[in-house]
Amino acid sequence: MPTTLITGANRGIGLELVRQYAADGWRVIACCRSATIDLQEIENNANGAVSIHTLDVADHGAIDQLAAELQGTSIDVLLNNAGRYGRIALAEGGIEDQAFGNSNYADWELTMRVNLFGPMKMAEAFIEHIGAGDQKKIVTITSFLGSSTLNTQQASGAFAGGMYAYRTSKTAVNIMTRSMAADLEDRGVIALAIHPGWVKTDMGGADAQVEPADSVKGIRNVIASATIADSGALSVFDGEILPP
Repeated sequence: MPTTLITGANRGIGLELVRQYAADGWRVIACCRSATIDLQEIENNANGAVSIHTLDVADHGAIDQLAAELQGTSIDVLLNNAGRYGRIALAEGGIEDQAFGNSNYADWELTMRVNLFGPMKMAEAFIEHIGAGDQKKIVTITSFLGSSTLNTQQASGAFAGGMYAYRTSKTAVNIMTRSMAADLEDRGVIALAIHPGWVKTDMGGADAQVEPADSVKGIRNVIASATIADSGALSVFDGEILPP
């Protein structure tokens, strides 16, 4: 039975990842700060294949503790899904909150700690678990907002500029993924960054264009088809390549 560890597993994309991997016969290690009723229901109906673990990826000590607790457990796919947009959600005025001149540096630091340092720490803490797995894949959820190429009015219109905290955290994730791919190639570990689309979640809001089930189906297809030759790729959930 293949195993995946998923962070941010209590809602949105993370919850759907748990649901689909469990339905497909995987063992799922579902990590989140606080389990929702929906996640608990999946665990209760999974016949032991899903286990919930309390984890805040901003707490590096907690990550080390979980890695120690899971010592000897092989992980095929580490899915760094936990993330935050900022102190105000995108759908609730987050764009204006992160406009030039409005920078809240403490909140920006927290966004970097969750979106960038969290995935890096997870990869470093669980590298032995991943190395013992058959698939050896580290996947981090990114965003097209982290693409420098697309951050122009010509390419993205109203989505160009601003959103400094969230955007820079995802740009850094993309660079992290490229570096990780180079450093871990000799170990046979594949590192991927995947843009899930603009998904109808609490973060994405009701105006988003992609249903969580469709996004996750695509994400899983990209992961499943990835080989060592694809390591370092910045992908979109539909298989397209995300420009750096």
